[in-house]
Amino acid sequence: MPEPTAKQLDLEREQTQQEREQTEQERARTERAREREKTGRWKAVVETIPIMATLATALVAVFTSLQAQAQYRDSQASERFQNAVALLAGDTLTTRVGGVALLGQVIEDSPDRRENAVRLLAAFLRVRFPVTDAGRAQAVGEPAPAAEEVRAVFAALEARGDVQNVDLGRISARNLMMSGTDLTGLVFSRSDLSGSMFEKANIERGAFMRATLKGVNFRGADLTGATLQGADLTGAQLQGADLSGADLTETTGLKSAQLAGAVTDAQTRLPTGVTVPPAEEAASTAAQP
Repeated sequence: MPEPTAKQLDLEREQTQQEREQTEQERARTERAREREKTGRWKAVVETIPIMATLATALVAVFTSLQAQAQYRDSQASERFQNAVALLAGDTLTTRVGGVALLGQVIEDSPDRRENAVRLLAAFLRVRFPVTDAGRAQAVGEPAPAAEEVRAVFAALEARGDVQNVDLGRISARNLMMSGTDLTGLVFSRSDLSGSMFEKANIERGAFMRATLKGVNFRGADLTGATLQGADLTGAQLQGADLSGADLTETTGLKSAQLAGAVTDAQTRLPTGVTVPPAEEAASTAAQP
C-alpha cells in the first residue's frame, strides 16, 4: 500500500480540524442553550415571588377576617345567652317571653351552646309551670291556648337539632297546638298535656309515663316505640296512630273505640280488656263526626 502523500496528509489534518471546530461549536451552542433555559427558570421563579406573596397576604387576611367574625358571633351568642338568663327571671310576661326568644336565637345560631340553651328552657318550664293535682283534675273544656311562655318555649325547641332526652316532665302544658311537628327527644313523664293537638306529629319513642293526656288528639301520629305506661288517656284520640312497639299498659280511661284504625304489632302492649277494633268497625268509627 503506497504511503500517503504530503498533500493527502494535509487534507486529512484539515478535515480533522474542521470536525474538531464543529464539535466545539456544537458544545458551545448547547452550553448557551442550557444557560438560557436556566436563566429562564430563575426568571420565572423570581417573577412568581410577588404573586405568591400577594396570594399569601390575601389568604392571611381572609383567615383573620373569618376568625374575627367567628369570635364576634361567639361573643354575641355568649352575650345573648347571659341576657336571656336574666330576662327569664323577669317580673313581667313580656320580659320572660323576650328571654325565651333570645335563647331561641342561641339554639338556632350557636351549636356550641345549643344543648345548654335547650335544657335551660326545659328547666324554665319545670319551675314556672309545674304540674299540680288540682290542675290534673280539671276537666277538658273549651280549647284555650296554652300559656304564651309555654308556646314560646316549644317554638324555640323546634330548632333543637339532635339534642335528646330533654326533660319536660312534671310540667303543665295544656292545649298545645303541635300538629305535624317533631317531638322526638322530648320527655313528658308525669306532665299534664290535656287538650293538646298532636295530630300527625312525629313522637317516635315518646316518653309519656303517667302523663295526663285527657282529650289529646294523637290521630295519625307516629308513636312507634312510645311509652305511655300508666298515662291517663280519657277521651284521647288515637285513631290511625302508629303504635307499633308502644307500651300502653296500666293506662286509664282508654277504650277500644279510641284505637280505631290504629297500627299495632306483636310488640304493642295494650291494657287488659282493650283491643284494636276490626277494620270495618274502624272505618265506621272514622266516618262518624
